[in-house]
Amino acid sequence: MSIFSSIPAESKIASNDLAFAIRDKYPVSDGHSLVIPNREISTWWEATPEERQALFELVDVIRAQLLESHSPEGFNVGFNAGDVAGQTIDHLHIHVIPRYRGDMPDPRGGVRHVIPERGNYLAPRVPEVRAGLHSTQDDRFYRELSRLLQDHSFDHFNLIISFVMYSGVQEIASHIDEALLRGVRIRLLTTDYLLVTHPTALAHLLDRGRIQRPGGGSIEIRVFSGGSTSFHPKAYIFTTADPAAGVALLGSSNLSSSGLRHGIEWNLRSEQVGELNTEFERHWRDPRSILLTENWLAIYRARFEARPKIADVAGVPVLEAGDGATDHEPGPASPNEVQREALAALEATRIEGHRAGLVVMATGLGKTWLAGFDSTRPSYSRVLFVAHREEILQQSLDVYRRIRPDGSLTVYAGGERDRSGDVVFASVQLLNLHLDEFDPEEFDYIVVDEFHHAAAPTYRRVIGHFRPKFLLGLTATPDRADAADLLSLCGDNLVFDRDLRYGITVGLLSPFRYRAIRDVADYAEIPWRNGRFDTEELSARLETQQRAQQVLDEWRGLDGADRRTLAFCCSIRHADYMAAFFTRAGVSAAAVHSGESSVSRIDAVDALRAGELAVIFTVDLFNEGLDVPDIDIVMMLRPTESGIVFLQQLGR
Repeated sequence: MSIFSSIPAESKIASNDLAFAIRDKYPVSDGHSLVIPNREISTWWEATPEERQALFELVDVIRAQLLESHSPEGFNVGFNAGDVAGQTIDHLHIHVIPRYRGDMPDPRGGVRHVIPERGNYLAPRVPEVRAGLHSTQDDRFYRELSRLLQDHSFDHFNLIISFVMYSGVQEIASHIDEALLRGVRIRLLTTDYLLVTHPTALAHLLDRGRIQRPGGGSIEIRVFSGGSTSFHPKAYIFTTADPAAGVALLGSSNLSSSGLRHGIEWNLRSEQVGELNTEFERHWRDPRSILLTENWLAIYRARFEARPKIADVAGVPVLEAGDGATDHEPGPASPNEVQREALAALEATRIEGHRAGLVVMATGLGKTWLAGFDSTRPSYSRVLFVAHREEILQQSLDVYRRIRPDGSLTVYAGGERDRSGDVVFASVQLLNLHLDEFDPEEFDYIVVDEFHHAAAPTYRRVIGHFRPKFLLGLTATPDRADAADLLSLCGDNLVFDRDLRYGITVGLLSPFRYRAIRDVADYAEIPWRNGRFDTEELSARLETQQRAQQVLDEWRGLDGADRRTLAFCCSIRHADYMAAFFTRAGVSAAAVHSGESSVSRIDAVDALRAGELAVIFTVDLFNEGLDVPDIDIVMMLRPTESGIVFLQQLGR
């Protein structure tokens, strides 16, 4: 007789005619419940259709109860069948396990964690070299550092690094952004000793903290300014709220490209971080450790620019003072050929008396760079850059920082409301809420990115409110399906137009071959609603074994296994289905979208770039605001009614 058969009625939290539910005696999370058939059967396949229906009815009941009483953020639902699969009681029982953010370091893979090391098949496949030496040979140190930066079990990064260079910031910028998105608190302590740390590197790090992320992450930077006191520690410390638990890499690597990857550096990995964190806190609180601000950075930049090119400071030549000091740091940014043409066209249109204009440039030709260069003219003392997504604002901020290394750049988006900068990066949504607080002539130059959205009421209201000296609209895809007259919002003035074909012709964009494959899916019977295929029915027709196999076969025929691929799907469900199908076929694949089952976009792109991932299946997340240059194949696995969407996806 099963122990479940003797459970008293008062222990049952729900029941129907054929099944009942109880709390698990050994829960893996708070609220973990079991749904059990009244009849003693071993596995699901012995249950009658009526019993199966009764069991899943109770799963729904328990889920509703848990949502009300425990507020979980997700669920795992399933059963074990057979002792080799972990079944310990020979009476079918379905686990309903509520999940909470943070209940395990990296939950991706879900029920795959029945074999722990196979749980997250999307985790970066970085060789784990634990205790011992981590040199820069074969990128071992950089790979271990990248793995730790992406490890969801750490929510505090304490970095104490003597010299910080722009090249090093660029190496880890995407990992820093991802960590901030998931709520990590980052503290960096560096130094102005010997004037080696590059001010542009500090500016880029300061900019990363301007846009508030949904996860609540933060970055704070202090600079040890101790005069002639040497400052040479180099430690990357990763911990949780418990400062004694974690991992550290410490040794000789500064935050520079040569320090992380290309020089000869030795570092040790240690899990004894308690004393390291104590020392970090001592130096962090030292009165000589100064909080990095715009004002302090401006003063430091002046000192940095005035430093002797070769000088003997404390017996050490400045340009050889620190590993990475000889890295090629960014010089003044300059426009490319097509941007110079566009700049000339913009100047000509202003001479003709125009106060607004639209520039059309294919993805990859540098629209944001163009706007950054054009807005540096002396007559434009205040600039407003408008976009609809904070990720676009962050990327644009990075571009403008290269063009204006010592500029005052501020953000008006999310929880950040700083409109004091010479250049203000603003979300159109927040602007709409507070337009009345802005003087219509507050900005001399306004940039509206992704201008094909400008027909929306939110954009029209912003454009109508301000009276700048010049308004620049930017887009790669000007032809809207709804025939909205975008050009009228720019004074009917198309200033410059360079399409995809032009970019390929002049060698600024990669040429490509387009292959059209006869689709096994039958679109004739899919309902057409509101100018497009019905999404649910379309997903159902595309999520078939036959079509997925066709896609896999065609992909392999293109030597896909050796070529990085971005595939666009019709829905989240379709993307998940394709990623699972490819994975079962032995192909490293991931689904990236706006749903809960998505992997991190930044992690996926990094893994694709490193060759650790072969295919990213997505829906619309890569349409705007992110270029993915490290791909060889784009697969359009969905019918695309919009020419705009097609070009956006192709342009990635």
